[in-house]
Amino acid sequence: MITGLYSSATAMDSAMKRHEVASQNLANINTTAFRRALLTQSTYDTEVPPASFPADGVYTSKLLGTATRPVVYDFSQGPIDATGRRLDLSLSGEGFFSVQGPNSTLYTRNGSFHINGDQQLVTSDNMPVLGPYGPIRIPDGATAENIEISSTGLLSFNGVEFGQIQLTAFSDPRALTLEGPSLFAAPFGAATKPPTAVIEQGSLELSNTSSIDEMINLVDASRHFDAAQKALTTISESIQKRIGL
Repeated sequence: MITGLYSSATAMDSAMKRHEVASQNLANINTTAFRRALLTQSTYDTEVPPASFPADGVYTSKLLGTATRPVVYDFSQGPIDATGRRLDLSLSGEGFFSVQGPNSTLYTRNGSFHINGDQQLVTSDNMPVLGPYGPIRIPDGATAENIEISSTGLLSFNGVEFGQIQLTAFSDPRALTLEGPSLFAAPFGAATKPPTAVIEQGSLELSNTSSIDEMINLVDASRHFDAAQKALTTISESIQKRIGL
């Protein structure tokens, strides 16, 4: 019965985490370029190497119950929304915009850019957008209304090129860590590959989260929590009767 208590408790913990992830996804349904968070689970006996199993084949409570794996992110393409604003850029294909974060280069697919007081192209969080040689500077006279941006990221004003937006793609984007609603950091030495993303001026990529899917996940997690809680209560009451409390 004690192992049953442990299994029920870990199932409740897993359901709570799933509920939290689904709530986060649902809360960011309207966040530009938000990437859906995913949480997978398994049983402890599949997580522990077979060599660690007891020789007699009898599992202890540590090898029973539900195990949750670390959160990963879905980097599939989100819908493209035409905004008509010339400094709104969307990406179709694999790749990220590179921006100058507080401590290191960060990566995002949120292309809602503007020009700051230092004539730099920056994100909505005022992080400079990077080109091959550093932050992109906007020439005097150029404005958000008269800058042309090609599908490969070349910026031009009055027919003269003055910079290029740097795109970065990773061999395994699942290694990226979340640094904000739509910002990611890459671990040291993360393998990159040539980006295939194409830039479209005057549009933004929306969140790749489905409100219907997340509502279903919320209900499913709640029901799993209730079932595990009921099992925990039933086992606890049985133990109390067994010991005469």
